[in-house]
Amino acid sequence: MSTNTIEQDVAARENGERSLLPFRFHRIPELDGFRGLAVLLVVGGHYLEYRMPQNTALDTLPKLGVLLFFVLSGFLITGLLYRERLATGKINFGVFYIRRILRLAPAFLLFIGVTLVLMRLGLITDVSKREILECLFYVRNIFGHSLTLAHLWSLSLEEQFYLLWPLAFSLLALKRSPAIVLGACLLFMLWRGLAIHAQLFLYSSGVYYERPYFRFDSILIGAFLILWLSSSARAVSLLTAVLSKISALPWLVLFAWTMFAEPYTHAWYLSIDELLVAVCLAQVVLCNRGALGKFMRLPALRYCGAISYSLYLWQQMFVVISVPSWGPLQRLPLAVILPFSIAAASYHFLEKPILRLKDRLAPQFTQ
Repeated sequence: MSTNTIEQDVAARENGERSLLPFRFHRIPELDGFRGLAVLLVVGGHYLEYRMPQNTALDTLPKLGVLLFFVLSGFLITGLLYRERLATGKINFGVFYIRRILRLAPAFLLFIGVTLVLMRLGLITDVSKREILECLFYVRNIFGHSLTLAHLWSLSLEEQFYLLWPLAFSLLALKRSPAIVLGACLLFMLWRGLAIHAQLFLYSSGVYYERPYFRFDSILIGAFLILWLSSSARAVSLLTAVLSKISALPWLVLFAWTMFAEPYTHAWYLSIDELLVAVCLAQVVLCNRGALGKFMRLPALRYCGAISYSLYLWQQMFVVISVPSWGPLQRLPLAVILPFSIAAASYHFLEKPILRLKDRLAPQFTQ
């Protein structure tokens, strides 16, 4: 979409014409800060959980960070797919998957390569060669048992989802897609809640948290949000009016629910968490001119968002694993400085050049 179109859209909203305009998907700087907040929750939460183990409510923060990533991912990628399909009537699957590979593979393969070297040197001892293959084929959320690569379950879940989603979305009736996707989310929530209630699997085993057939709704809820906003001017007007008046309340409720509610409701804990994250994301997207928007636009937070993918990959080695010990490398301040430094180097010297190549080899539809 052109800059003029975006400016006209914003001007119209400021002139009280919200009811006439659905949301137009475009670049939103505040979402870099949203992503930065997500990765900081993971890094900080993991440090508290593994380096200062006291079994406090703060141990849930990494789960919240991952959930922020999931909902945002569904929002952004579905927004791109919707914009392309609305304009052209179809989705270019080849371009989609080439862009996914070029975005994810370089940093991921670097991380896996270094892991193999550290395994050979005896500095990582809980990873098998089979688990490396499981990570490379994005099935770590089904197989694998090491702590070193445990965080890769989320990448596996995402890629399993995006293996299926572009085709599934291309087959949906576009006008009914928000209702269909919302229905799918509710079915996942109901299925997971009933399975937990019936104790089909041990709750603490991680099955309900990591398996795709229990967790795809964490990404779908973001897809629903962008489809709803993009197709309903009334939804945009209503949400903007409500969310602009309640300030930080959605975020306070989200953090309180995440940290304290799980012991009281296993069956519906994650479902309500997803809905609350979707509300917070909608607030960032629609009401970004106040304090929340300023916070999400903080340069340091946005930079954390830019390097978040590599930072998520590398933080596990320094703030989670402790056997065998790497001495001061896994203690403050190096335990934080090193993954940030590696992530920054990866972003500037590996990922950004590949991103430029990605835009040349597989240009994204932008009208």
